[in-house]
Amino acid sequence: MNETGVAASNKCDLLIRNARVIDGSEAPVREGRSIRIRDGVIQEIGENLEANGAPLLDVGGAFVLPGLIESHMHLMWGPGVMLHHPLKPTEENWTRTWGRNYKQHLKAYLACGVTTIHDVAAFPFVLHEVRKHYAEGGVGPRFLKLGPMVSPPKGYANALEACVTNEQEVEAELDKLVALEVDGVKSCVEKGWSRFGGKYQRHSDEVLQSIKKGAAKRNLPVYLHATCEEDLSRALGLGVHALAHTVAMRNERLSDEFIGRMKNTNTYQMSTLSVMDAPLTEFDLDRLEEPLLDMVVPEDEMRFARDPKKRALARAMAFGYLTPAPPAIESPVVSLFIKQPRLAAAIFGGIMKLIHSQRTQEKILEASKDALRRIHQAGIPIVLGSDSACMPSAIYDFHGFLTLRELELLGEAGLSSQEAIKAATMTPAKMLGLDNEIGTIEVGKRADIVVVRDDPLKDLRAMRTIQWTIQDGVARTPEEWMNS
Repeated sequence: MNETGVAASNKCDLLIRNARVIDGSEAPVREGRSIRIRDGVIQEIGENLEANGAPLLDVGGAFVLPGLIESHMHLMWGPGVMLHHPLKPTEENWTRTWGRNYKQHLKAYLACGVTTIHDVAAFPFVLHEVRKHYAEGGVGPRFLKLGPMVSPPKGYANALEACVTNEQEVEAELDKLVALEVDGVKSCVEKGWSRFGGKYQRHSDEVLQSIKKGAAKRNLPVYLHATCEEDLSRALGLGVHALAHTVAMRNERLSDEFIGRMKNTNTYQMSTLSVMDAPLTEFDLDRLEEPLLDMVVPEDEMRFARDPKKRALARAMAFGYLTPAPPAIESPVVSLFIKQPRLAAAIFGGIMKLIHSQRTQEKILEASKDALRRIHQAGIPIVLGSDSACMPSAIYDFHGFLTLRELELLGEAGLSSQEAIKAATMTPAKMLGLDNEIGTIEVGKRADIVVVRDDPLKDLRAMRTIQWTIQDGVARTPEEWMNS
């Protein structure tokens, strides 16, 4: 089940004229096309179609693409929320704390040409708020979701997720997910990134098989978080629907053997290069001087990103992910960051400069690009996912805009512009089981469309020149979506 921010009564008729169509399938550009939309559905594509009383949108030779699909994001938090609110959110306070900007985040996706988002760890109270927002006529992209991640005790993200140790607990958690009407199950096999020898607890083979069997019984695909070949290999053994990462936050190279094994599966690969790229903004602050960023990012989030003290604190907080057991959200260590930020930044920030320098981060990003490039060359389907916001202390993980940056990173990883666009449209639509509705511009599909001034086939940065985003036939400029 998915929700959308356009009510059925508002789905529009429209005629788009003078468009250069990039349909999402890697087909050649079609020049001078008109697209007739009726009741939010593409009815006809041709040359010089008559409006017949429908509103006319003459795009003047601009490039028209399917609405982008963001396949890996987290609406639970925005950039740097932990620096504002160190306590774990509750159903009663989420909209005042970690989720205080969520409505603007939803608008930001539309303003950036993203008409479908896939939240890969949506908590019940987040789902409740989003559904309420849409039911009351609020604006937002088509919203698909997985529920809380099914994790082991003392495992990755266990402080926030649902922990299980046996088949009975797995069954109970999967029943809860069914009640939430989610689109799949997320779990993890993650040893962690410790420089000191410790590892996260991981699911036993028996529990993983229980998750696989229980999800199949409920007709729910399994999405699995793993970030190294050891753990990715266990994931392949489960026959998972999609891998959430390749080699994330590691300077490692995937083996040819692993890629060969993956080629023989039906597994999708999410990209998530932004997990490594976004933190590099600290060393290139010119990235923040982008008009589209100023339009779509909440003022307090942008202020934090530009504040040297907050940047230093966010960098220091990342130290926790390199320890054997990252501190819980409400632990004394996290309290130190909030109550004594200068001291915490000086101690942990100094350590980070030594063990996780800019050059180290760049090497990690290149390792992930290499893995993605080789997976793509093997013919394994790639789907765009930015993982924004990947953690509550990440201050550069801007909702909406990071999807456009992820598209550019796909190009940097070796995909052609057509292939990168396909990874953000047609392929994720197939992964999500919606390829009969969205993902390409063709008759019978939903009129989810983005119009950009410049040619993205020449330069993927052209996607930043968005003129209109059209959702179910409703066409608005980025400014109009943000002000709606």
